[in-house]
Amino acid sequence: MEEEIDLREYIEVLIRHWKWIAALAILAAATALVVSFLWPPTYEASALVVITRPRYVMRFDEKFETVNDVQQPYKAYPALAVSDDLLLQTMAAMNPPLPEEDQDLTSFRNKLTAVSGSDPSVVELRVKHQDAAMTTYIANTWAKIFVGQVNELYNVSAQDARFFEDQLADADTVLTKAEQALIEFQSRNQTNVLNARVSAHRQQLSNYLASKNTIELVIQDAIDLKERLRLREGKAPASLADDLASLYLEIDALSSKGAIPLQLQVSSASSLSNRTADEQIAFLDGLATSLQEKLSALDAEIAQLEPEILRLQGEIQALNAEDDRLTRTRDVARDTYTTLARKVDEARITAQDESGEVRLASHAAVPTEPVSPRKKLNTAVAGALGLFVGVFGAFAVEYWRQEKPVAQPPEGA
Repeated sequence: MEEEIDLREYIEVLIRHWKWIAALAILAAATALVVSFLWPPTYEASALVVITRPRYVMRFDEKFETVNDVQQPYKAYPALAVSDDLLLQTMAAMNPPLPEEDQDLTSFRNKLTAVSGSDPSVVELRVKHQDAAMTTYIANTWAKIFVGQVNELYNVSAQDARFFEDQLADADTVLTKAEQALIEFQSRNQTNVLNARVSAHRQQLSNYLASKNTIELVIQDAIDLKERLRLREGKAPASLADDLASLYLEIDALSSKGAIPLQLQVSSASSLSNRTADEQIAFLDGLATSLQEKLSALDAEIAQLEPEILRLQGEIQALNAEDDRLTRTRDVARDTYTTLARKVDEARITAQDESGEVRLASHAAVPTEPVSPRKKLNTAVAGALGLFVGVFGAFAVEYWRQEKPVAQPPEGA
C-alpha cells in the first residue's frame, strides 16, 4: 500500500524555520525597494500615426488606369519606422542633439519600438528614455520624420510629375514626326488619280466586252441566215425578208452596241438589193470575216486593259495601306500625347496635395510618471522570491540533517 503523506511534518519544518524564511523575504523585498529607489527612472512616450485611404482619386483619362483598390502595406510600416535611414534622419533632425550616449545607432534603436495597433492602419511609435522631456521630443520628431518619408515613398511626388512631363515631351516629338510623315505622304499620294484611271479603264473594258458580245451575236445571226439561204437555189433572188435581215445585221455590225430600232416603209414585197441567194451568202461571209477581225482587235484591246487595271489596283492598294499605316501611327501618337497630357495635369495636382495618406494622429505628451522601475511590483516580486528561497532552504536543511549519520556509543559503555 502507498504511504500517506503527512502534512504536519512539512508544517513543523516551516514553523521551526519561520524566522529565517521571513528574514529572507524581508531582506529580498528591502533590497529590491532600495535598488528601485537608486535605479534611474525611465519614461515612455507614444505618438500615433494613422494610415488613411485617399479621399479622392483623380483620373482625367479612362485609358490611363488609376488603380483604386490598392492594398495598403500595413505590415511594412513598423519595419520602415525603425529602418537605419529613417533613424539616422531622426537623429540628425534633433535640435538640441541627443545625449552622447544615445548618438550610437544601435543604442538609439533600442529605445524605440514601432507596433501596429488592433487596427493595422494605426502605428504606435513608442520611446523610452530617462529624461521625460527628451522622451517626448524624440517621439514627436521620429513621428514627423516617419510621416514625411512614408508619404514621399508611397504618394505621387513632384518627381513623379517630372517623369510624366518627360514622357509627354517624348510623345510630342513622336506625334510631330508622325504628322510630318503623313503630310509628306499626302503630297505625293496619287490615289485619286489612279482611281480615275482605273474607272476610265473599267468603262472602256465594259464597252469592249459589250461590243464583243454584240459582234458574236451578229456572227451567229449571219450563220443562221446563211443556212437558210443555202436552202434556196443559188441563182434565185433573195426575198425581202432576207434583204431586211442582212440590212439589220450590217447595221448591228457597224454599231457594235446592239440593235438600232428602225422604221422602214416598204411599198412592195420585192427584194431591196436585187441580190441572188449566192450573192447574199457571199456578202454574209464577208461580213462575218470582217466581224471576226474586229473580234480579234477587241480581244487584243481587252488583253492589254486587264493587266493595266490590275497593276493600277495594286498601286492603289499599296497607297491605301501606306495611308492607313501612317494614319494609324499618327492616331496612336496623338492618343498617347493626349493621355499623357492629362496624366501630367493629374500628377501635378496630386503632387500639390501635401497631406498624404499617412498622417500624425496624436503627438506624444510629456510623461509624468516613469514606467520603470516599478517599486511596488519589484518589492512584491523580490519578497515572493525571498520567501520561496527561504522555504526551499528550510526543507534543504531538514533533509541534510536527516541524512547525517548519528554517532554510535562505544561498546561496553
